[in-house]
Amino acid sequence: MQTNVTPAALPKNSLRHALSPLRVGLGCLCLAYMASLKASAETQWFASVWIVLLVWLMSTIWRDRTSRPGYEVVRNAMIFLSLAMSLRYLIWRGTETLPIQLGLAAAIAGILLFAAECYGFLVNALRHLPNLRKTQRAALPLPADPSLLPVVDVYIPTYNEDPELVRSTLIAATQMRYPANKLCVYVLDDGGTASMLAETDSLRAAVAKDRSNKIRRLAAQFGATYLTREKNEHAKAGNLNAALTQTSGAFIVILDCDHVPAEDFIEKTLGFFLADHLLFVVQTPHYFVNPDPVERNLATFHHSPSENDMFYNAIQPGLDAWGATFFCGSAAMLRRSVLDDIGGFLQQTVTEDVETTLRAFTKGYTTAYLNLPLISGLHPETFSGFIQQRARWGQGMWQTFMFYKPWRLPGLSLIKRILFANFALFWGFPISRLILLLMPVITLLLSIPLVDASVIDIIAYGAPALICSTITTQFIHGKVRWPFISYLYEVLQSVHLTGSIMQLLHNPRAPQFKVTPKGEILDKDFVSTLAKPFYILSLLSAAALGMCAYRLGTQTEPREMLLFVGAWALLDLVFILCALGVTLERRQRRAHPRACVRYPVEVSTDTGSVLRGILVDASATGASIELMSAKDANAQLRHSTHLAIRVEGMPQTLHGRLQNMTLLESGRVSLGIMYRFNNIEEERTAVAVPYGSSEQLIKNLERRHRRRSVVSAFLTLLRQAIWRGGWHILVIGANMIRRLGDKLQPATTVTEKKSCS
Repeated sequence: MQTNVTPAALPKNSLRHALSPLRVGLGCLCLAYMASLKASAETQWFASVWIVLLVWLMSTIWRDRTSRPGYEVVRNAMIFLSLAMSLRYLIWRGTETLPIQLGLAAAIAGILLFAAECYGFLVNALRHLPNLRKTQRAALPLPADPSLLPVVDVYIPTYNEDPELVRSTLIAATQMRYPANKLCVYVLDDGGTASMLAETDSLRAAVAKDRSNKIRRLAAQFGATYLTREKNEHAKAGNLNAALTQTSGAFIVILDCDHVPAEDFIEKTLGFFLADHLLFVVQTPHYFVNPDPVERNLATFHHSPSENDMFYNAIQPGLDAWGATFFCGSAAMLRRSVLDDIGGFLQQTVTEDVETTLRAFTKGYTTAYLNLPLISGLHPETFSGFIQQRARWGQGMWQTFMFYKPWRLPGLSLIKRILFANFALFWGFPISRLILLLMPVITLLLSIPLVDASVIDIIAYGAPALICSTITTQFIHGKVRWPFISYLYEVLQSVHLTGSIMQLLHNPRAPQFKVTPKGEILDKDFVSTLAKPFYILSLLSAAALGMCAYRLGTQTEPREMLLFVGAWALLDLVFILCALGVTLERRQRRAHPRACVRYPVEVSTDTGSVLRGILVDASATGASIELMSAKDANAQLRHSTHLAIRVEGMPQTLHGRLQNMTLLESGRVSLGIMYRFNNIEEERTAVAVPYGSSEQLIKNLERRHRRRSVVSAFLTLLRQAIWRGGWHILVIGANMIRRLGDKLQPATTVTEKKSCS
């Protein structure tokens, strides 16, 4: 049900909206009936082939044609058929294939595998629920009379981040387009609280004081207000609540200190609140200008969708259609009066954003999602930082589920109860994925059967379900999520998040809020300390494959099941090798990642020459420029110590020095520029160039949203496993040889070194 909506609130009282849950319920009953029909093996094969062909045909005809008549019906029909085939497979698995009669070990292993498959079906089915309805909002205009505009406060919470990381966000926040007398920017420094400055450890107190002074001066320099509090209680939620008592704006924009806002952030979000007095939050996407550790270490950042794109570009618009979109902690505007009504930001979990949204829903308030990238943020640079971030998300969602019990909260619709329960259930994937990784190893090394069925039957029921699910997912999410990427991310997180989820289930109040490290500089390649579990998994998979080959060569009994499980183990090994490639961290020397831009520029040298080119990427501290013509560029730039860069449409001329000059294959010359600011206005312009234009962010996002076929995606994955994973193994081997060589050195050599010292 794709709709284009301009009112702030969705038409919740319309008959169509009221009947949606009823239609979903009827669809579920039909789904269960279709999946439970008994059929012979021949009928199963015949029906499966025709259903797969039908799903493929619908996908081929309506792909990327969202405005074509019948698209919504086709999309929902594909979801229905895909889930029907998966449910049919599970019913068959649960009623005919569990190895209960094959021994205790087989029964336990078989039930664990079946439980993991059931979990996967449940999460997949609930994940499709937002896809049944879609909403695309358009920004609402603001009143032309500035006197009618409310005061907007901007909160930038910070704890231990480098002041230089806060700098760009602060500058951009103070130059958002809004009347200056109605815009108040606050830096909420939780690293400069009275308790931290009074630390008994003099070194820690000195570090806190030095950082506090830098943040305070930074705020004053760019016209913002510095705020702190007495004690660091309740982490980010406590920091925000302390600011609520010291400020008075009717609306609040919350920006993580690494989330640089576009100039039109307030213009695009405030109008919804003026049209709907019950609206609590307008959330916008988290758009990232740097690669996450997976994208960086596998070198996929510039030509593939980001891992978070499916959530912000597909799931959130669906949640919005059901009235269930939620505050994501940053890049959002909130109504202060609602926060006052619900008691501020809630503080029971490590994800204060979700629990605060739930409380607002129980009071009858609404939320909205504007699918426009209006901020430029930073991913964690290291794999350990990535895992720390995801552990907090998973633990926070489970805490919300356990503490607030969304299925019992008053004021929530049935759909909201289901969706918010699913947000927690999704984070059970680490346990499920780990089980699936270990199952082929168990059956090959220990000769424990997992199913009591033939390979032909498994293919007859399982293959149609897998193919239909893949086609449907590609049809709906193909532009924002490539095949196999979700599986890779789950494999990467499974080992490390299983422990954190189990810890939380044992003690829901154990997790503590930890700030995700950002802006790290990696001056050399290194192996992540979190790589060790993947060594174990890779060795187990390799041993299982070796045992499979041995048994295939020695036994005379039917070998179809061995081939099937061996193929499963081989596929798992490909993903594990990719995981090893991710845990070989690549160096990153820039603390300020470059954002892609396309601006015409003029470069003036100190000798009077003027060169024309295109600004292709930029940060707040430097840029890359491609000259239109390479002719005489070397001679004109060789002796220039200062360059003046005039960017089309920008108020100030930027100045800098030439860092490097490279001749490109196209014949153009690429210049690396490091800025040298003569005044504050130049620095403001330098921030506006990469981050100020939301139109530029949209273009960058669309450039990466491209489909890739299943075959092409798998071949890419295979290359990554061989090249990146193989290189990791070579690095580890070289390190082991070097350590062994050090240990085998003659003792006299060591003695001589000691005596010389």
